[in-house]
Amino acid sequence: MMKRVGGLLPQIITYENLRLAWLKALRGKRKSNAVLLFSRNVDANIEKIKIRLESDNPDWGNYRSFTITDPKERIISAAPFPERVMHHAIMNVLEPCFERQLIHHTYACRKGKGTHAAVLYAFHQAKGKLWFLKLDVRKYFDSIDHQVLKCQISRLLKDPQLLNHLFLLIDSYHTLPGIGLPIGNLTSQYFANLYLSGLDHFILEQLGPSGYVRYMDDFVLWSDNKADLVATFQKVEAYCLENLKLNLKPAILGQSKDGLPFLGFLIKTHGIYLLQKSKQRMKKGAIAIEYELANGQIDENKAAERSISMTAAVLLARCRSFRVTLWHGSRFGHEPRQTRWQLEQQCD
Repeated sequence: MMKRVGGLLPQIITYENLRLAWLKALRGKRKSNAVLLFSRNVDANIEKIKIRLESDNPDWGNYRSFTITDPKERIISAAPFPERVMHHAIMNVLEPCFERQLIHHTYACRKGKGTHAAVLYAFHQAKGKLWFLKLDVRKYFDSIDHQVLKCQISRLLKDPQLLNHLFLLIDSYHTLPGIGLPIGNLTSQYFANLYLSGLDHFILEQLGPSGYVRYMDDFVLWSDNKADLVATFQKVEAYCLENLKLNLKPAILGQSKDGLPFLGFLIKTHGIYLLQKSKQRMKKGAIAIEYELANGQIDENKAAERSISMTAAVLLARCRSFRVTLWHGSRFGHEPRQTRWQLEQQCD
């Protein structure tokens, strides 16, 4: 068991860290009224945040909730901008503590990782293994147990005031009493990643699959023996229910040559392809960009920026003809010309 870390709150409330947190929080939000109001007198507002973090109760909450439907319907709970700055300030310091608990092949919300790296690793595994087992947690963020999460965090940290702040933050939101994290908080992403770290170690150290990868609550195991994966599923399901109070969705057990659906891609032994639902999502996105551009809601630069972002997200896949058809005749500019080899180098 790792030694617990203390004395972190003084690092969190330094002016330098709070200002860095402000700069991170305003990325992509510079024109927001809340951001403009905060930034108008940034030093005074940073001092207010420091006072809140020095108090016994930072008064977390006051979420603004809205629903998104892409890629699936979810309720997003956005914290007020000052609290988003506080989340960044906390994670600037706590991220290394959380990072030490994570295995190498978990890819969500980590520097140098991400979707492309996870898909490439899964592709390399698929080329050498006969069978895969894909698992997913049912309503993951809505099902995270507060008490279990608090116990996990208590094993990492020993500063009583900081622990109190984090526990109050966890309790500031729930779907059922004592259950659930808000989708939209920076801290929620790190908490959710940490929550399954014990499962990662259980799978690798006690079950020993031939290959394993996790991206938040999507995880895949590989083996050359189908029966081993069936037995593994029963043990993983029992661990999740008994130790994490989570329910898994029905498992997907298949042969690597037939294709693994993972993070919007279909990963086969001979290549990476786009799932049909990913293509449909891109088509809807292209239509939305065209509509907003035609109605003056966005300018051509913004349209080009969004279209390039959409294209860059799927460049790993063998879908060039689809992309050409999708953007043919558009005014959004040229798609990125990075090759798959170039992308693989970035993910190494």
